[in-house]
Amino acid sequence: NAFLAQKGFPAPKATKTGTTIVGIIYADGVILGADTRATENTVVSDKNCQKIHYLASNMYCCGAGTAADTEMTTQSVASQLELQRL
Repeated sequence: NAFLAQKGFPAPKATKTGTTIVGIIYADGVILGADTRATENTVVSDKNCQKIHYLASNMYCCGAGTAADTEMTTQSVASQLELQRL
């Protein structure tokens, strides 16, 4: 962010969604982590919502906010990737 600010780009604005998704790159790979709670305003609608979605053996997608949209999109992409693999 500091590099982009020096180039005249505005700093990104943090948006609080209540969701935690993190990706860490290290020498031997990548670690993905996410919470599993889905909320609608102050109501917990699902305590076990998957936010890390399988696409292929070497590819995952993390998403939150619109769980149903993310689920359908990742299922579609995973199917297309499998067809390309065949």
